[in-house]
Amino acid sequence: MVQKLGKIFGIIGLLSGLAGIITIWFIYIYFPALPLILAIVAIVFGAIGIVKDDSKGLGVGGLILGIITLILWIIFPLLFLVLLIGLNI
Repeated sequence: MVQKLGKIFGIIGLLSGLAGIITIWFIYIYFPALPLILAIVAIVFGAIGIVKDDSKGLGVGGLILGIITLILWIIFPLLFLVLLIGLNI
């Protein structure tokens, strides 16, 4: 039963990390906190999936996607700011 819960946590982490990356590119302007929330969920559930499951693949995927989403969430506004400064708006 514990292994099955590890897989479920890994799947939740993977899907929330994937949803976080998708929301970074499409709805970041309308809901800027949503990718951050999804990244935190992906990191937490990915880590739990790694600890609880033997195969660890889904948990690692969720953890990596969560970290990538978090990095993009930090970098995206900075790139937007540089673009605005470069265009003299």
